[in-house]
Amino acid sequence: MALRTYGQYCGLAAAMDLVGQRWAMLIVRDLSPGPRRFTDLFEGLPGIATDVLAERLRAMEAAGVVRHRTVQHPVPAKVYELTASGEELAAIARRLGAWGARLLPPARSTEARLHPRWALQSMVAGYRGGMPDGVYGLVVDDEELSISVDGPAATLDYGIPGTARLTVRCDIREFFTIARDPTKVRAGRRGLSIDGSVEQAAALFSAMPLRIGSGA
Repeated sequence: MALRTYGQYCGLAAAMDLVGQRWAMLIVRDLSPGPRRFTDLFEGLPGIATDVLAERLRAMEAAGVVRHRTVQHPVPAKVYELTASGEELAAIARRLGAWGARLLPPARSTEARLHPRWALQSMVAGYRGGMPDGVYGLVVDDEELSISVDGPAATLDYGIPGTARLTVRCDIREFFTIARDPTKVRAGRRGLSIDGSVEQAAALFSAMPLRIGSGA
């Protein structure tokens, strides 16, 4: 699969030769919270073909954006992760995602796929500040994610460490409900459980509001 090129001696053109390829920036998005196995990336990118994913990863590795390594825990596996250059690109992707969010239609009017992690990445990028430093866990169905707060900044990572200040567990429907309206973070709601302070969970969602399209 040949890499298409603009054939222009220009930094923007050179960047677009790589990231302008279909799926490339979405791979960066999915590697931003941490390393992923090939199967993780494939499952997280509905519609991509395995040969396309493999080709994109090879091209991005050759460009120094992605590297792969072998881990031994919990089982031996090869994972892909962003390099320092890839992290720079991920920061650009977050800004581009924030810009693109205004182009999205109201979630209830679209047939496009919704995924809590995609929304959460946008929410964390728009973190307003105000939460105590530390790690906050979120489990949506079977996916475990953590939000690390350090001063005015917040980052999203895969997995939840044992040091989390609180952990919110919910299903997909409840996630989007409380993401749109943090006042609905209440104990006893169906599909929602909180290990920790309900008030702190509500404050966390209030500090990173979900804004999607003109109807958000």
